[in-house]
Amino acid sequence: MAQSNSVQGQQRAFVRVDASLPLAWRRIEESRFQEVLAHFEKHRVFPQKGLDVHQIITSLDITDAVRLMEQSDPLLARILVRLDQKLNLLLRLFHPGEAERPMVLTPVNLSGGGISFLDQDPGLAKGEMLELRLALSVESLTVIDCFARVMMVSDPQPDGLTRVACRFEPILDTDRERLIQYIFQRQSELLRAKRGY
Repeated sequence: MAQSNSVQGQQRAFVRVDASLPLAWRRIEESRFQEVLAHFEKHRVFPQKGLDVHQIITSLDITDAVRLMEQSDPLLARILVRLDQKLNLLLRLFHPGEAERPMVLTPVNLSGGGISFLDQDPGLAKGEMLELRLALSVESLTVIDCFARVMMVSDPQPDGLTRVACRFEPILDTDRERLIQYIFQRQSELLRAKRGY
């Protein structure tokens, strides 16, 4: 039974979906990554970056509570979602980000095990480490921070974009589960749209 659960978990991790999501990435030196990895293996969390507004907001996420509320009080749930969106816009105005690249709506192919994305001349090579910041919707205040190793960099496409394929290395279990839930939800939405519901 345990082996069956393990196989199911691995299968869930490799279900994929295409989307356009806010994404930021930056190259990280291997020595710095080894420090992060050692901290992660010891504490099962990433090292604190100091006062990070996005991490504070992630800890205050109410998405699951709003989903439950949609059943009992749909009007209040919609109001809370709208307030969440307005706060996100204010956050972007008054706290545009740290020294890293801003999050940009990016075509991605996403799974629980990795991500591929399109970028204009990324200047990356196989084996390099990236620090990623990903939101699962344009309005979302919840951001997934993780690390990924570049597994493949394609030749530029006719439109000048290059596909970069990465494997998460590592990612928090809760964030991986959040990604997998998003993938299944997105696949369901695409299937309904295809059927014309």
